[in-house]
Amino acid sequence: MGRYIRLTGLMMKNCLIREMQFKANFLVRLLTEFMWLGMQFIYIGVIYGQTNSIVGWSMWQMVVLAGTNHVITQLFEALFYDNCIRLTDQIRQGDMDFNLIKPINTQFLVSLRYTDYSSIANSTIGLGVILFALNKLSVTVGWGDAFLFAALVVNSVLIYYAMLFTLSIWTFWIGRSNNLMELYWQFGQFSRYPGDIYPWLVRAMLKTVIPMLIVSNFPAEVLINKLEGGWIFYGFALGVSFLAFTVWLWQKGLRRYRSASS
Repeated sequence: MGRYIRLTGLMMKNCLIREMQFKANFLVRLLTEFMWLGMQFIYIGVIYGQTNSIVGWSMWQMVVLAGTNHVITQLFEALFYDNCIRLTDQIRQGDMDFNLIKPINTQFLVSLRYTDYSSIANSTIGLGVILFALNKLSVTVGWGDAFLFAALVVNSVLIYYAMLFTLSIWTFWIGRSNNLMELYWQFGQFSRYPGDIYPWLVRAMLKTVIPMLIVSNFPAEVLINKLEGGWIFYGFALGVSFLAFTVWLWQKGLRRYRSASS
């Protein structure tokens, strides 16, 4: 375990050095994501200008949800998104040989090789939004709820990873999965809204096969006291199941890999 922690630190340090060589690009990405988050707040403001509540969610509760979703997506993109995108090309072009010969778990290496520091910085903006909205709601979050929120955020990031990694490694079978990767953005739209706005059948799908409601709704609901205890255990169990599935599918896919030299 210590070896993996040290290796992660070295890879992240290398990415930070590279990121700081392009400071202007770093700042532009910060500004872009800040504007995107701002547009979401404008949208929420327009909607709640016509009503005081949507399926039991007040405006500031919706802002907590938006901020939570922003934190989770930015952390996921910081750690895993670029790696999953690069992986499809490595599989298709037969360029994974260099990773396969290293004396370390290959899935770990291809999943965490690159880090996007602008997304890490952007996640702090979402955290600030959450704190501001909770203050408007006069909600005090205890240490227990704060820890549970953090654990659910980590779980949500890993679910996002499992979903996109699964889409990436379908390249082993179909040769090119770029179109499948677009599903990530489509699925992500469901996580921006309260689950109760969806019909029961869609809601059931979004808590099982495509668990977008678990990704952002569950952590946000912990902060505003809307989440029942049984759902917490279910969310963690689903996250572990999704991760286990990626390990199994990765091993299956490696058997079909053909290097550039073969």
